[in-house]
Amino acid sequence: MNYQFACARKLYAAGAHPRVMVSARDLETLRRQIKRGAGLKIMTGVRRKLQPVVERIRQAADAASLLQGPPGRMDFGVAFALHDLALAGVLARDAGMIDGARRVLLALPRFLERPEQLEPGAYGSAAGIFSLVNGGHACAYDLLYAHLSGAERAAYCHWLVTACIRPVIERARPYFYKSAGANTPIAETLPALIGLLAVRGDRSVPDLSGETAELISFLEASLHAAINPDGYPEEDIGYGTTIAAYLALIVEPLRRAGIYDVYKACPRYARVGRAILHFVQPWGEQLVSTGDHAANFWLREFILARQAVETRDQTLLWLLGTLAQQWPEIVLAKDSRRAREVSLKKFSAPASALTLLVMDGFGQARHPRQARVPTAFCDRGRGIVSFRSGWGPEDALVVFDGSQRSPAAQGHAHDSCGHFSLLALGEYFAIDANRYSIEQSCHNVVLIDGRSGRSTDGEWRASYYHGNLIDYATGNFCDFAAVDSSHQHNCYWAWRYLALVKGPDAPAYVWIVEDINKANDLAEFWWTLHTSPENKIELRGERAAIKGSRRGNWLDVAFVLPAPGSYPAPHSLALSQDVTTPSSFKYIPNPHERAGEYKRPADMVGGVIFERPRLIAKVKGYNGRFMSVLIPRREEEKPAQVESLKTLDNSLAARITFREVEDIIIFAYEHNLLEAGQVRARGQWSVVRRRRRDGQIIASALGQGTSLKI
Repeated sequence: MNYQFACARKLYAAGAHPRVMVSARDLETLRRQIKRGAGLKIMTGVRRKLQPVVERIRQAADAASLLQGPPGRMDFGVAFALHDLALAGVLARDAGMIDGARRVLLALPRFLERPEQLEPGAYGSAAGIFSLVNGGHACAYDLLYAHLSGAERAAYCHWLVTACIRPVIERARPYFYKSAGANTPIAETLPALIGLLAVRGDRSVPDLSGETAELISFLEASLHAAINPDGYPEEDIGYGTTIAAYLALIVEPLRRAGIYDVYKACPRYARVGRAILHFVQPWGEQLVSTGDHAANFWLREFILARQAVETRDQTLLWLLGTLAQQWPEIVLAKDSRRAREVSLKKFSAPASALTLLVMDGFGQARHPRQARVPTAFCDRGRGIVSFRSGWGPEDALVVFDGSQRSPAAQGHAHDSCGHFSLLALGEYFAIDANRYSIEQSCHNVVLIDGRSGRSTDGEWRASYYHGNLIDYATGNFCDFAAVDSSHQHNCYWAWRYLALVKGPDAPAYVWIVEDINKANDLAEFWWTLHTSPENKIELRGERAAIKGSRRGNWLDVAFVLPAPGSYPAPHSLALSQDVTTPSSFKYIPNPHERAGEYKRPADMVGGVIFERPRLIAKVKGYNGRFMSVLIPRREEEKPAQVESLKTLDNSLAARITFREVEDIIIFAYEHNLLEAGQVRARGQWSVVRRRRRDGQIIASALGQGTSLKI
């Protein structure tokens, strides 16, 4: 399909339809493609998905019964299928499907004549505009134009202009520029541009040039507010990825029309796909959770395929094809629209009209390892980091969250500064608890005296406190980042430093250094790690091990405390474990019951994790200064030895002994004197790897330093 800038400009000038997403010539190309190979499989999947919708339309007596859901709600299942139904019907020249799509299209204005009768939670007066982007009723109008009478076209156009386009702009004016990155303002405002393109220049449609200019101004604000400088969406995986996909459905038709070229005007938009690639699991299949939503990428097919073409990045096609949206059965039972995938050769794609439009390049998908994609990523705006030891299915992936938030997208922010997720050896070792888990107590952070720094009082609401990413450095041997979570911890200061050590002859592992001051006094600092619901935590004195449920592999966890004489009383360590639930207990009063709805607890990973095991290391001391070391290992391997080393005061040092190599880690608080074992360096931190059999140094890394001697 042709999506070059201004490729449809002549169609608009001539008043020809279709034009928004495809042209008549494109339809002929598609008709040939759906007769064989991938095109036939996708078209078959689309038709199969639409069968229940077609049957419901056939049985419906009128508009009310066609679109009526529960009392006070529209059945979005029918409305959201409209673009699929229209394109499939037109391509197949199926009179029944075309008539069904026509009935739904014409029923919308009648059903929504009095939107105030709908519950606000059902999108109320915004139901028409909201279903514009999800169901694409304007795109359906564009495709069905030749099958509508003049009176039917005029009626739809009048409703679209007077009920969807103009009221939306009026509603948005007082607030839009202040909240241009948030999902609800975007979903309830910007789809008007699709409607505007569909009816532009049609008989009885007034001049909409003023509305076009104002909506494009809103759009530009959203592109910059909803997408961060390096492409990561402000509202994270789930909400943010879906909003990016919504924006693609708006900017690509505008580009076809020759009105706005997003790739030239807003370069950050073109970085979305590559940014999200860095948050895919090592073994593919699903994204890693980072926010207040399931780890999905709704409508991924269009944005990833289009960006793959425009940026010449074939790894985005691999990402499209690996994200099979494997929703747990309990979720599917509640929402039958999800997980309708078509399996192609080593490739999965949604059974949708959008997939049909962009299927040309699917066979060119390329794995990130083949493309030598960098293994580290940082978005400077959102302050989030992704490190991995490689692009293999058993490599380690660490996501580290600085929790930088924008006032333009308030609604789903968590107290997640310093939180980390760790996947390795095919296991979910440290997870993000996801939706409804707002407070620090739901994240892999340190809790001062066992409590969240800020309370949401059991409500499901956004965090009001932000964090900061304060350092980011990458290297062949060690990647490093640091955050400032003082605001969320509500204390004098709270800084966390995290590194992924990757090099040769040992498994990739993570070390974390804490620096927390509650109030210049004694406190208990709870280091916490939430793990996958079916994983098992074993406490072994002052160390712990987590056994993964997917492959049976292990994560060993050890701690290094300051020397006993460093403070008026020595630090102490005690390990425990519990099972914890979301912090929004007033919104989710029955988490254990909700967890029991799943066939198996592990099905909650990537969705709402209503309950999960938590490892707790209680470090008591005058300051929260200590180190943790997390080492993944295969089931049959012996644990590495971790021991504290003598070092200068106000420093931490550890020796890790693997079968083939030995690492020495040193971290200095403030004074930058790194001295332990045979290492003498000047910097904030260092890692030195020595081969055990001959003592040869084979790798080293120095952070914010000037010299390293061994």
